[in-house]
Amino acid sequence: MNIDLTELESILDQAIAVGDELNRNLETQRRALLAWDVVSLLLAIEGREPWLRLLTQLEEKRIAVLKQVEPAGAPATLRELIDQLPADQAERDRWRDLHERGRALFSRLHAEERDFNALLENLASHINEALGFLTRPAVPLYGETGATDLQTPSSVLIHRQV
Repeated sequence: MNIDLTELESILDQAIAVGDELNRNLETQRRALLAWDVVSLLLAIEGREPWLRLLTQLEEKRIAVLKQVEPAGAPATLRELIDQLPADQAERDRWRDLHERGRALFSRLHAEERDFNALLENLASHINEALGFLTRPAVPLYGETGATDLQTPSSVLIHRQV
């Protein structure tokens, strides 16, 4: 197999650069959350979207390049592609390094995003629970019929803030 993999290498390098940007963005989100800076957190979440779109575009390019390069029955993974490279050890080592950097980066990013989202969900549930106590009456309320009234009045604290 004697093919020019320059375009594929460029796409993978760009994907790794995008992964690094996504990693920095996630760190910005963490710092904003720790500082209770909701505006910065929302801006960071919004700023993540263009990077995700670019990553999707790079993946589409990668698939298109592999379809052009690969004949039927050719390798389906980068690891298989690397194994079929000519015996030049420096070239194989360079591709293995590129493959490992990308795999490690995106595996770590995926795990950190999952953990951060779980933290946000946990925090949101605690905030909702805490705010729920502000709107619950201290004693049960009964309507004119003597049955428990289903409507809960808004908290005096919340009512004064509005």
